This record gives sequence, C-alpha cells and structure tokens, in this order.
Amino acid sequence: MPTPAAQPAPDAPETSPDAPAPATPAPPPSAAATASPAPPVAEKAVTPAAPRWDWAVFPIVFYAPETSLGFAAGAAIFDDTPRPAGEQRRDDSLAMAVQATLRRQYQVSLSAVKFWADARFQLTEDAALVRYPNAFWGLGDDTPEAARDAFTQSGAFSRVTFAGRLVEKLYLGAGLTTAWYDVAGGAPGGAVDAYLQAVPTSGAAFGVGPILRRDTRDDAMGAHRGSISSFAATFFPAALGSTYHFAFYELDHRSHFSLGARTVLAMEAYGAYAPGQVPLAELPALGGGSRLRGYYQGRYRDHLYVMGQLECRVRVVWRFSVAPFAGVGNVFPSLSALSLDRPKVAGGLSVRFNLKTERDLNVHVDVAKSPISSGVYFNMGEAF
Repeated sequence: MPTPAAQPAPDAPETSPDAPAPATPAPPPSAAATASPAPPVAEKAVTPAAPRWDWAVFPIVFYAPETSLGFAAGAAIFDDTPRPAGEQRRDDSLAMAVQATLRRQYQVSLSAVKFWADARFQLTEDAALVRYPNAFWGLGDDTPEAARDAFTQSGAFSRVTFAGRLVEKLYLGAGLTTAWYDVAGGAPGGAVDAYLQAVPTSGAAFGVGPILRRDTRDDAMGAHRGSISSFAATFFPAALGSTYHFAFYELDHRSHFSLGARTVLAMEAYGAYAPGQVPLAELPALGGGSRLRGYYQGRYRDHLYVMGQLECRVRVVWRFSVAPFAGVGNVFPSLSALSLDRPKVAGGLSVRFNLKTERDLNVHVDVAKSPISSGVYFNMGEAF
C-alpha cells in the first residue's frame, strides 16, 4: 500500500518544485554539532509468529430426514498461527469424517485446502466413498409422495481444484473431477427405472473446467464480514472417457455483515445447472443440511436448482449462540423454465457451540421445518 506523502508544516511557505528554497541564516556551530556522530541504532526486526496447528474431534449422534438416526465421527486439523489484527485469514486445513446410519448408509469423506505464497495460490481436494440407500420421486417440482422409489447409490468421488490470484482477491483456476457411480434397485416402471431409460446405470465420469472466485471474507473459517463469489463449470465429454456426457455449472454468492459485536447476518444465493446425461447422484437436489434445511435432500430434483437463504448468528452467553434461518428455492427443467410458481420455503433455528475461543469454529444442531417435512441436522463449521 502506498504511504501518504509528507505534508508541510501548517506555517511553512509553499514553494514551486523548480524554485530554490528560501535562504535562512545558518546557526552557529554547537558543541554537539562538532562532536563525533552517535552510531545508528539498529531497528528491531519483527519476527513472524511461529506456525501453530490446532485440531478438533467430534463424535455425534444425529437425525436427518434422509438418514434417520445416525452416528458420525471425524477429526480436523488446521493452521491456527496468530495473525495481525485485521489481516485476512486463509488457513491450511485437513478434515476427515466417517458416517453410518440405521438405514445402512455409509460414507467416508476427506476435505483439504492448502495455500502458498501469502495465499496467492490455493489447492483444494474433496473426496468421498459412499454407499447410500436413497429415494427418488422423479424430475420436477410437483412430484407426488406416492412416486417415491427406493434405490441404492454407491460410488467414489474426487475433485481437485487449483487457483491463482489474478488481482486483489480475485482467483482464476481449473478443476478436475473423477468419479464412479452405480445405481441399484428401484421398482420396475418406477421413477428410477424411468430416469435410467436415458442414462447409464453405472460408469465413470471424468470432467474438467474453469473456476473463478472472488473472496473478501475476513476469516474463511467463520466470516464476520465480507463475501465470497464463485463460478465453476465442469464438462464431462466422451473424449475424456466419461460414461456420462453432461456439464455442471455452479454459481454461489455468500455475504456476511457484522451487526455489532455479537451478531453476524449471513446470506447466500445459489444456482446449479446440469444439462445432458446426468448421473442420478449428480442431479441438482433441493434440501439437505446446508441449503433449504427441512426438506429431504433430493425430494425435488431436476436439471436446474436455484435458491436463496439467510441466517442471523447471535452470540448469547459464553460459547453458545443461536441462529434463526430461512430459505426459498425451487427446481426447473431448464433455464427457460424459470418461474416463481410453487416456491419451496423452509426455516428453523440453529443452536451453536464454539469449540475454539480464538476462532469461530462451531458445532451446531439445526432444527428445521418445511411444509412437507422436518429435520434435525448436525454440522461442524458453518452451514454456508
């Protein structure tokens, strides 16, 4: 940052850059002036803070509409090196979790992020192994409950992204996705069978595409102010050996506003569009533990999903805080079909506990309700 130019003293006469300075009589030499000059005093070097890592472990029993009763356990480690006040935090982290439910749903997941060169470069990795009995009601925003069709989705998923900073807070990069999908079950003539008439039952997916991100948040782990906007496009062509031929576009914007020392208002606008032969597991799905909590994740699916939500996070006492939230959204077959008909709304209350006093790393239990279902969700970190 450029430093401001030195200002003249209030009573100093202005002079032209080309004009000589006004002459002033030289004072008589003093004893101090004729003495040998004192040696310069060396400035004390500022020593960077030593790297410091912290960790968190969470075992939890939870309930959600998609899972019934379940158990999750995980651990996370993250860079917690002290930073100067006001400096944006961009911390390396690694998290792993294992989940099992009474519906015999199993998942092992890993998530990691690494920064280099004062956060000029960022590498992320998200991976999962899944066996997940689920339900599908067909495509559209008005599928009846009677259309529910049970199936089991299994597979493995990995997505790696690398991005570099173009200008202040703006990053450009690319992502690579590799996955294997398999669908078993579904009633003859049911919703799953009808969808799989035009889409392979199992196979590989290999995709690449650009990512663009702008991030002004004060702390990526628990933002109090600032925003993050991201756009990603991933293409799965036959030339890469992909069994499924489709594209996936994702646009996400999140803003955070500090309303005093104890309150943060968070807002999100999100859209996902997936034209082509989309694996059933990758069809944009309304609901779940992060967006439109209160709906069964996937109760409504289609090629396009748009939604918005807000959450007001209020610290109450000691490490406890609460956060009422609400959202609205819907699914559509295409961009040209966007409308305000039959919006899906949901809301609820989150009760949160801060694990680390120095940082906003929270665990929270969210109780949510929609017109057709309800849910209780557990999460570590923020829902969005």
